[in-house]
Amino acid sequence: MPFDDSGDVTLEIKNFIRKHIHSVTLLDVLFLLKANEQRSWTPEEVSLEMRSNPGYARSQLLELVAMDLLREENGSYRYHNGELGELAGKLEVLYSTRRSTITNFIYSQPIDSIRDFANAFKIKKD
Repeated sequence: MPFDDSGDVTLEIKNFIRKHIHSVTLLDVLFLLKANEQRSWTPEEVSLEMRSNPGYARSQLLELVAMDLLREENGSYRYHNGELGELAGKLEVLYSTRRSTITNFIYSQPIDSIRDFANAFKIKKD
């Protein structure tokens, strides 16, 4: 279940996003290939489908390969239900029902990182 008892996104999903997902585009590429897992995709085909640059599409595909969510063979990529596959499935369900929540969470991460860094330099009273 992608929600906790309070109806919020589970900590498991939040940690997955924090660690692996830096953009909505990466999710869109993942979910495109996941929805068509019987098919192999070239970066050029992904770029046409996503209306993006082939080099950028390739970089997204390589990130997903590094997560073991895609397999590469002869320049084509196919969805692979690796170790993170279950979390990707939960995130897909959540993204389809609460897209703005997930989008806001993804793009709030750099701000949170900067805030945490700044907070490390605050002088605290004992």
